[in-house]
Amino acid sequence: MAPRLRDACVASFVALFLAVLLTWPLAPRLGSSSRIDSGDGRHGVWNVAWVAHALTTDPASLFDANIFYPHRQTLAYSEANLVAGVVAIPVWLATKNPLASYNTVVLLAFAGAALAGYLLVRVLGGSRLGASIAGLTYGFSPYMFAHIPHIQLLMTFGPALSLAAMHHFLKAPSLRRGLALGGALAVTGLACAYYGIFAGLVVGLGLLWSLILDRRLKEPRFWLGIAAAVAAVVVLVAPFFVPYLSVRAAGFERSLDEARLHATVGRAYLASAVLVHQWMLPLIGQWREVLFPGFHAVGLAALATALAFRARATISRRVVWLYVAMAVLAFWTSLGPDAGLYTLQYYTVPAFSFLRAPARFGVLVTLSAGVLSGLAVTWLQHRRWTAGPWLAAALVTAAVAESYVGPLRLADMPRVVEAYQRLAIMPRAPVVEFPFYMGAADRHRHTEYMLMSTYHWQPLVNGYSDYFPVDFVEATPRLASFPSAEAWDVIWRRQVRWVVVHFDSYSAGERRRLRPQLRAMGDRVRLVVDDDNVSLYEVIWPRPSAALPLP
Repeated sequence: MAPRLRDACVASFVALFLAVLLTWPLAPRLGSSSRIDSGDGRHGVWNVAWVAHALTTDPASLFDANIFYPHRQTLAYSEANLVAGVVAIPVWLATKNPLASYNTVVLLAFAGAALAGYLLVRVLGGSRLGASIAGLTYGFSPYMFAHIPHIQLLMTFGPALSLAAMHHFLKAPSLRRGLALGGALAVTGLACAYYGIFAGLVVGLGLLWSLILDRRLKEPRFWLGIAAAVAAVVVLVAPFFVPYLSVRAAGFERSLDEARLHATVGRAYLASAVLVHQWMLPLIGQWREVLFPGFHAVGLAALATALAFRARATISRRVVWLYVAMAVLAFWTSLGPDAGLYTLQYYTVPAFSFLRAPARFGVLVTLSAGVLSGLAVTWLQHRRWTAGPWLAAALVTAAVAESYVGPLRLADMPRVVEAYQRLAIMPRAPVVEFPFYMGAADRHRHTEYMLMSTYHWQPLVNGYSDYFPVDFVEATPRLASFPSAEAWDVIWRRQVRWVVVHFDSYSAGERRRLRPQLRAMGDRVRLVVDDDNVSLYEVIWPRPSAALPLP
């Protein structure tokens, strides 16, 4: 086996082993438990399962997700998670289990981020140990563990992979390497729109850095490669970006005021859920993001920066200053519109207005710290008096210790009740589930219905996402009043055939009134599954041949 291939195989195995170890007990409960204790977590599981399901049954209808019926292109109402869905396909085909599919992607996301960090430092000339420390710092950062319910934010492999491709291109610009860079950027954008924009910005910074310092203005291969990269991004991303343009035309756009609500403050860079960091939390007060990269990372990054001033240091000053600049600019942007740089990018960078959380730029600070740590460790290994197994053991132990959050707290998958089992074999037709939640505090509970829809995939009137259609918002108070005449009018207009009623989600008094009311409506609904907790009804009165607009 070639040394490079052996190196990659060993690194991949170690990354996956650490992913299993540090997310324990996720692996042994792969198909039964996950972080579905929040609306975001349930939405993520549904999203990954939908993409895997759609791509293996009807790829042309990928964006016509089964929520907010009768609307189409509803997958574009939030992050599509296309790469996560593709990765989940083998497990989905083998099991049809949404949790197993999602959890597999989570494990591979941690391993992939660590491997990408490792690869980046190796491309920069770092040692195996230095690259390993970078991979540990980046792939198993507190930021990653804080976002297990947000699958798109676990796709941090993208920016590191894009930067590795950029540095590979800059070593010897060519058409082929330009296409590889474009492919890396495209995959990053399809994995997570945030990280696609982040990667575009930092790669642009790196290319500009090289253009000035290497005087590449008159280098044809450099410009040909960049043109190839841009073309690759457009060709690969554009087909999946078009649905988002229609959503934007419907009024979906992030404002600077919204970005202010999701900006970070300096103390977030000390926030961490890692066990050895918990003593700090009472000292730093409130924060909006978990961004501390670890004491070992901060110390080694500071060492790399200091070494950049040494005349004989075996460390590239240009690379160090590039990643220092990247960290400073990312930190500045994460502070939000009031700090200035975010506002400038909001008005000048295409698609920037789709973002709403400046705090997430902090992941680039962690990436920079990881790269600088790897370069510092490489320098230490070149010093004979510090080289050897003791250095490796100490550094790896520190990195692993600052990545351990303890056993993950997982929630079990709810039981698949008979109503859902019956829906799975019934003719395809619109479904509405009650209670129909309304209000900012409760509307995330529609994800409970979305999660269980992974067992039947019937189209749902219910839905939860970043964007809510105007007529959905207008209809919500009417549907929330079920079984009122106003609610039945919406049901009729939306061609609903199946009604699922979660009696166990109503108060005892509401439950006592609701059952007799539904029994008295025998001319409208037929009881299909009679259950004390969750019952299924079929709408039997004549329905319009097509969904009608709401009055």
